Amino acid sequence: MILFKKSTLTLLFVLSIISCKDNKIENKGQKVKPSVSVNKVSIVQKNDDLNNFIGEYEYKHPDTPNENLLLILKKVDIKTIPNFEGYSWKEKNAKGENVEMALAGIFYGNTDLFDDTREGYTPGYFVTNVQVEPLKNNLLKININLDPSDILESPIYSPIQSTEEALKSGNKIWEIAELQISRELIFEIKNSDEIILKSDLGLGNIEFKKRK
Repeated sequence: MILFKKSTLTLLFVLSIISCKDNKIENKGQKVKPSVSVNKVSIVQKNDDLNNFIGEYEYKHPDTPNENLLLILKKVDIKTIPNFEGYSWKEKNAKGENVEMALAGIFYGNTDLFDDTREGYTPGYFVTNVQVEPLKNNLLKININLDPSDILESPIYSPIQSTEEALKSGNKIWEIAELQISRELIFEIKNSDEIILKSDLGLGNIEFKKRK
């Protein structure tokens, strides 16, 4: 009788351990299942199309290198853009935090883009911050807003990023004409390495090619 009781107790003890292990495995399964898929699907929302256009796009003037155009685009947190208004998307940063991003950058241009009557004088030059907005039919839009004091008499090149920097480097305000410019520039996407500026002044298509 003593041996029987010991055997019975031993068997019950073993069964209770197995039962506990089974419960732990079952509980683990219940905890793991909901977590992974929900977070990744609901939080990470990358805009792969605009990510393809990060880089430097250049138009090379066939006759006058000084009149080349340059558009530098990068992905930025909208918190770094004062009074941001425009197109943005959500994604995770390096710390795993949710942030709103936009495609923005710098445009180096000249007044020939907006002045179809120039004769006998050199154009004015400018550098300005821009934001990109995708449109239907494979198009991208940027807005150019310039005061007369933003237009200078000599070409502006990277790494200069503002009118103030250009003036400090010796450039001067363009005094041939006084232009207040507020215009949209529309680019047609040919592929991720080439975008085409559609001119409304009869200048023809201006092809920008990615240089890096």
